[in-house]
Amino acid sequence: MTSGQRSAAPPQAAHAGFTLIELLVVVAIIGVLAAIAMQAMSRYRQQAYDAAAMHDLANAVKAEEAYYATNSAYVTFSASGPANLSDPVPMAVSGTVTVSMTASTGESYKGTSTSSRGSKTFSYDSISDTFVSN
Repeated sequence: MTSGQRSAAPPQAAHAGFTLIELLVVVAIIGVLAAIAMQAMSRYRQQAYDAAAMHDLANAVKAEEAYYATNSAYVTFSASGPANLSDPVPMAVSGTVTVSMTASTGESYKGTSTSSRGSKTFSYDSISDTFVSN
């Protein structure tokens, strides 16, 4: 190359970037993945609300037994969360949960618990000492 001459630059590509079709395909794939993730998230949240209902029913059973140890009788009560009960039994109820305990004649009781955002109703029977979900 002699002085005064310029080096020839490589020619620029005629088209740079992505085509509209390529961008639409990427957006469609992201949309499908987001829909799948949202369904899974909804299912996990529902299971968490069901777990809170089961946990609150177990706490109500413990509260019933503690009340019986002190008063030699079971008590009937119902509570919806969020609440911190002190009377007749001390316990906390989660935000979306409703707990109902029913003292039967004699030495037994039954209880149910459900969450307004869950999918199951949990029951407890003191005679068989079992938790059941419906």
